[in-house]
Amino acid sequence: MFHHTKTLGVMQVDESVWKKLTREEKQEIERICDEKLDNYFNRLK
Repeated sequence: MFHHTKTLGVMQVDESVWKKLTREEKQEIERICDEKLDNYFNRLK
């Protein structure tokens, strides 16, 4: 479902899965990712 490109440091949802998600599901995924990133970077402070 996810792809990781080491050289670019990119995480990506598989395109066939992404197309099937509703707008609300995509927003929820984005919210969760933002929250996890905030938690990670706040621990580094």
